[in-house]
Amino acid sequence: MTRVWDAGSWKTWIVLLAGLTSQAVSAAKAEEELPRYRLEPGMVLSYTGRTSIKANSDTFFEDQDTTAWVVRRNSDGSRRVVIRVGNRLREAAGPGAGKAPTKGQQLPPMEYSLGYFDLSPDGRLGADAQLGSDFDPAIAFPRLPDKPSAGEWGQRDARTGQEYGYSSLRRGTDGWGFHAERLGPLKRVYTIGFGSDYRFDRGMVVGAEQHFSQEIGVKTKGTGKLELAGVETKNAAWVAAFAPAADRSIAALRAYRKAIQAAAKDAENGASLLADARRKLQAARDATDEPVFREEFDRKLAGHDARAKAYMESAKRRAAVVGKPFPDWSLQGLDGETHSLADYRGRVVVLDFWFRGCGWCIKAMPEIDAVAEKFKGRPVAVLGMNTDAEEEDARFVAEVMGLKYPTLRARGVPEKIDVKGFPAVILVGPDGVVRDIHYGYSPTMGAELTKAIEGLLPRGAKSTRKP
Repeated sequence: MTRVWDAGSWKTWIVLLAGLTSQAVSAAKAEEELPRYRLEPGMVLSYTGRTSIKANSDTFFEDQDTTAWVVRRNSDGSRRVVIRVGNRLREAAGPGAGKAPTKGQQLPPMEYSLGYFDLSPDGRLGADAQLGSDFDPAIAFPRLPDKPSAGEWGQRDARTGQEYGYSSLRRGTDGWGFHAERLGPLKRVYTIGFGSDYRFDRGMVVGAEQHFSQEIGVKTKGTGKLELAGVETKNAAWVAAFAPAADRSIAALRAYRKAIQAAAKDAENGASLLADARRKLQAARDATDEPVFREEFDRKLAGHDARAKAYMESAKRRAAVVGKPFPDWSLQGLDGETHSLADYRGRVVVLDFWFRGCGWCIKAMPEIDAVAEKFKGRPVAVLGMNTDAEEEDARFVAEVMGLKYPTLRARGVPEKIDVKGFPAVILVGPDGVVRDIHYGYSPTMGAELTKAIEGLLPRGAKSTRKP
């Protein structure tokens, strides 16, 4: 059949083509003036990396394997990126130490993490992200400058509190280059230096030279490389199948994580909760045909029994403490005052147990500080419970982090209630009874603590302070 085009149809197509051409010209012009991500649905970016780490007299190597799938164009102009990051740490020993692994060499398996985030053309990260607490998309997708004259620019990931400072933007025959420096509390407390010199071309990072050092604690130095190993473009049919499979799989993994965390707080029903979590994880695995998601489910299923055992032990320890009075104590604070638990009767008491060598403790401190500020003027006391042997370590961290709540010297107190991990945040009710325990750090830690504290406040005290 012959199709007849009228003048209106031709005009419509001319307008559409002109619009598309204009968009392409605008994107190219923007790329000339500033580096910008040009990612489209169906693109698959593969990165490899290798880091050499010298820690005291030992040498280690870390291999990285990162794959990013661009699956969606969002209404705000950002792109939804599904990402899988693999890491493998191995010790160098014997002849050939410092070299890449040889063919046939037996290596430990990669440890993978899977998630997603939204990326704007200038590298801003969207609020909707599902990533692990140690998952940093800025390694392969750094923030880009807002204007050509930007001598320095920065980024702070509100989800994790991780900060970066960027500088030295330059344009060469092989694309753009700039320098990144990791900032934030870990840098200040441990005198950590972590820098990257990026190469950016064709709308993406094509490589980076990395260096890092740590002066406090285990003295560490290292160098590494990140390289773009390949770019593949899938068709629309692939995107239509992969994108919803990613959404379903990541949702199932998130539900599994929440379920096992709930089991760790419920000794009575923990076993059944864990069994149900495993069953749902298996069902999600069987429901997907995408190999990358099946592999992730298989890894989780393979480790479930060991994970379930650890969570049940945690639930039993928790049950032995929650609902019981916290043993009284009297401790010296860095403020020179003596503090005792009895002094705070009638208030919700938040006890944050930490020590300087605990990196996750340091990462959690801004969240604890924000909680202290939020409940300022209400019957809530936030206390830092430091367990370092040396007072100078406690004082250094409190000063560097600018903690607004008292820090007490609390060696020996964790043993009274069988604290097994750090950071450990214990909530004591106005009646002096332990009401909740939070172990570890997560991006939602502040929100979870706020909700728990609100639930413990006397009814008349919940709205005494305006938001």
